[in-house]
Amino acid sequence: MGVDFEKLKREVLELMQKGKSGHVGKKLMDAFRKIDSSEFQIFGEVMKEAIMMDPQAFSEKAYILFDKMMRAKDPSKLSEFEIFFVQNFCKLPGEEFAVIADGWVETGKSQIKGNIFVSNFRVIATGVQEAKKARVSGGGMFAFLSLIQLGSYLYNKSIMDQVTKSLTDGSVTMVNYGVMYPIKGCYAIEQEAKGFRAKVNDRVNYTIDVPYTDKKGREEVADLHVSVIINIKNPEITPLLNKVEEILRANARAE
Repeated sequence: MGVDFEKLKREVLELMQKGKSGHVGKKLMDAFRKIDSSEFQIFGEVMKEAIMMDPQAFSEKAYILFDKMMRAKDPSKLSEFEIFFVQNFCKLPGEEFAVIADGWVETGKSQIKGNIFVSNFRVIATGVQEAKKARVSGGGMFAFLSLIQLGSYLYNKSIMDQVTKSLTDGSVTMVNYGVMYPIKGCYAIEQEAKGFRAKVNDRVNYTIDVPYTDKKGREEVADLHVSVIINIKNPEITPLLNKVEEILRANARAE
């Protein structure tokens, strides 16, 4: 039996209004298991409306449940949907995703695994952040800790605001999906091969300054060390990494 999308939309938005975003994650998961790729558009429209109604609640409850359950049950289908959703619902004016690949992003000992999208404006990683410890300096670990819980809406909102201000007059509404990393003004860019007996580069590292407000309301800046990693099994890994590095260097700060 197929999905009644009008009913799904009505129930999802009612649950969001009632603050039951965890239930929204289950509703979306149950529906997603019944659809095929021909229905990604209409399913994506429902998801977008839920996100825009309450981005923080959706990100911190609905998205985490939906992602974790579907990544465990049907990672291939989820990956296909993520690529569709990001390209069709999350793209900014003038944005082009030059690299889309299976991989992950690391910040210190934290990582988010799924798909990575590298555009001329930003890096997006889909999946749920497994945050063990964030390698942060500049503003100090504890002052920045609440912001750096990657996968949380507070982190993404800070980055979204930073990216939006650098591109527009602030009138663009960004759809919050996955975790975003800024690239404008990045530095310390390098490719690296990491791991036991690694011979082929599998990542591009860079550092970016991220502004934040501490608990006393003071404006601070912390430097965030980011590694964009391509799955070593990808036969196009070298040209993909070269493209990532090229984009980062085009957005690097002047030395």
